Amino acid sequence: MAVKRAEGKWRELVYIDLLAGPGKGIDHDSAREFLGSPLRALAVTPAFDRLFFRDLNATNIRTLRKRIPPTAVHRVDLAVGDCTVEAGRVVARLSERTLGLAFIDPEGFEVKLALFRALSKRPIDVLFLFPSAGIRRNLAQFMKQPHTGLDDLMGGREWRELPIAKLAAGKRVGSDEKSAFVRSLIPLFRARMKTLGFRYQDEADPIMTNEKNVGMYHLLFLSQHSAGLTIWKNIKKIGGDKQRPLF
Repeated sequence: MAVKRAEGKWRELVYIDLLAGPGKGIDHDSAREFLGSPLRALAVTPAFDRLFFRDLNATNIRTLRKRIPPTAVHRVDLAVGDCTVEAGRVVARLSERTLGLAFIDPEGFEVKLALFRALSKRPIDVLFLFPSAGIRRNLAQFMKQPHTGLDDLMGGREWRELPIAKLAAGKRVGSDEKSAFVRSLIPLFRARMKTLGFRYQDEADPIMTNEKNVGMYHLLFLSQHSAGLTIWKNIKKIGGDKQRPLF
């Protein structure tokens, strides 16, 4: 991305984190503190020109503000607010010659389809942690409610017509059936994203697991340009040790 900025194709590169948190987290196994996504993004080289951090929790924003290095304060824009509302506000401040990356990692069902619709107004690639675990955990309850957070995320009620969703409405379903339901939801979500212009998507989305190897999230990459998908696929080939696998 920075190469194209240097060539003058883009005026600036921005990073958007609409559920930023306090900047650090605690590992459940070791109880050790680790850097959260905002502080990691601040340390990226070449640097982002501007970084927009938002969180609905005012305490998180106050804590994050204290953790931002003095040398990076001028690049950071912080505010308290709902992620969907703030997505529209941030995008309204970006020019068409801005290239962005948005990281969307909800704890539950805070994210609505309207958030992605707002991001689609500018050249912004998206990394989204699809809440697979939350869907499995709440599926039976969702089927009994007239309106849920899953309706807001999926942009409608079509998911209720999926065979496994109908099954969940009538009887208790096992973990395998719930996992199959999540897998059937993702193509439906992908189709929604394509209607918003995110035509280039990673078809081999990695599943993020917890310490018990239980699938918690599907990491989805969404872009409006083929170059974004090419960059993402190349990134995936590099492991945490900065080495590329043989195959």
